Amino acid sequence: MNIICHNCHAKFTIPDHKVPRDKASLLKCPQCKEKIPIPAVQQQPSVGEKAIQPFPLSFKERLNALVCIDGRDVKNKAVSIIGQMGLNVETASDSNRALDKMEYHIYHLVIMDAAFDQNKGVPRIVDRMNTIDMSLRRKICLVLITSKFNTNDDMAALHFSVNYILHPDDILHLEPFLSKVLAKHKNFYTVYNDSLKLTGKA
Repeated sequence: MNIICHNCHAKFTIPDHKVPRDKASLLKCPQCKEKIPIPAVQQQPSVGEKAIQPFPLSFKERLNALVCIDGRDVKNKAVSIIGQMGLNVETASDSNRALDKMEYHIYHLVIMDAAFDQNKGVPRIVDRMNTIDMSLRRKICLVLITSKFNTNDDMAALHFSVNYILHPDDILHLEPFLSKVLAKHKNFYTVYNDSLKLTGKA
């Protein structure tokens, strides 16, 4: 099992046979001594039982979010709301910093506005998303804030290679919007991963 300390961001691996089964546990980071929660490892179903492969994202676990927004008011509101939802929130001042952060951390939610980094941020982040391994890309819910399209415009989202579109006028409803799209994203890939497993491709 690969572990990342949320305090100092140290990365290390624990052999699977040393991870407690069906029981959550705590591990002390060898670098900063922070306690890291380790989720329970579910026992494999016996022969004849329906095998269900859960999506790696669990709302029982603490997710990470990256906010790439230039406007101070919208940025502060997004950071506040996402933090209240229980996610670890980080911000990036420009696309270079965003890409550096994404190189070393997994962000389950990346929310960006069309004007980020003088309109250069979105193309650079999307290009990066399009080149990473799909098993990692599927873990990331990418949200674009743009005034050019309505919220939840699926065709626009497909065109821009993002998961969801949010119109700036709907920032007031950011919490229910994000709760819905994160759950939708998680459930979609749960079904997708189950289908891959049934066809022997996972």
